[in-house]
Amino acid sequence: MPDTAPTVAPEPAAPAVPKPGRLAGSKRLGMRGSWTWPAAVYLASRLVLLVVATTVALSQHRTLTSELTLFDGQWYLRLARFGYPVHSSHVQSTLGFLPLYPIAIRALAWTLSSSYTAAALIISFVGGLLAVVLAQRLATSWWGGQAGRRAALAFALFPGSIVFSMAYSECLTIPLALGCLLALRSQRWLLAGLLAGVASAVEPVALALLPVCLFAAAREVRLQGWRSSAARRSLAAPLLSPLGIAAFAVFLWTWTGTPFATLEAQHYGWHHPSEPLAIFSLPITRHLLSHGGTLLRYVLTWNPWNGVAGGIFLAFSLLALWRVRHEVGGETFLYVAGVAFLTLWSVMTLPNPRMLLVACPAVLVWARRLSSPRWRLFLACETVMFVLMSSLTLSGHMLP
Repeated sequence: MPDTAPTVAPEPAAPAVPKPGRLAGSKRLGMRGSWTWPAAVYLASRLVLLVVATTVALSQHRTLTSELTLFDGQWYLRLARFGYPVHSSHVQSTLGFLPLYPIAIRALAWTLSSSYTAAALIISFVGGLLAVVLAQRLATSWWGGQAGRRAALAFALFPGSIVFSMAYSECLTIPLALGCLLALRSQRWLLAGLLAGVASAVEPVALALLPVCLFAAAREVRLQGWRSSAARRSLAAPLLSPLGIAAFAVFLWTWTGTPFATLEAQHYGWHHPSEPLAIFSLPITRHLLSHGGTLLRYVLTWNPWNGVAGGIFLAFSLLALWRVRHEVGGETFLYVAGVAFLTLWSVMTLPNPRMLLVACPAVLVWARRLSSPRWRLFLACETVMFVLMSSLTLSGHMLP
């Protein structure tokens, strides 16, 4: 006899959920072929910046290249041309800068038979594009495609992204940091450690990746147990993360006679106090008060207010990241907190837009936290600030 019982449709299978801290498959997250949107928004932001730069250059009767190589750009180009001095000194010199970005400039200039300035700007442009792509991928892995596209837009239009059109080393630091966070999320420990190690030869702030790698490895060992070979492999990340700065210290020891030549140049040449929370010993309370009108001139410049506004933004971003820490992972929050701490280490490194961009999840989190009306307002305000602050930077009135 045929079965007369009613047929019940099988329940749909629950969607697979990736393990906490791991990145879902790239195809499932739309990782493949995901260059179109971030490339489009990045190119649009560069077009806006080109208009701003051209306007400022015409108004001040300067060339575009002189604007795009202001401030630290001049030091990086000098380092690419002439290298490091053979003796440590207590004055401003190229010893105050780490070597990887100038090495890349020199190599590209030789390869293309171009000027050092052109090579520096090409590297910045390409590094910025890669950073926006990786920012979208990281945000997509946390919150899905719509938030990923929002994050790419917010990242490309953030005021600090002007450094992707200037001779600044963040074009290497930021994609390396984003790549490290993505590698940790997918438990590619060797890759994460190598990316962090390379980043540590670009900027000192990349050392914030060391505790991040250590945290991720410790969590893996705790979950898997020390006997697990997979858990022991996770130790490759923290062990490799200071590789670049360690190799540079060895070079300095051989070249100048001391592995601390860069620290000495920054401390004495640029007056970077080497003490925790040095921002609380701002020159307002120590140096400037003893120099009469210097205090007023300092207060009336843009840079301190830029740092104060950045500090407020960073505080709110840390709070927002803490609220979604189970979505982004503890290592993400720790990375932003590490960058925040390093910006408080020296009175010369305020949490300005450039440093906020290095603490990239601090920008990306608003793609998740803001509702649609507030998101549109955030984006409108960000665009206005992007244009205004870029104008001030390119005219030489404010550090990026």
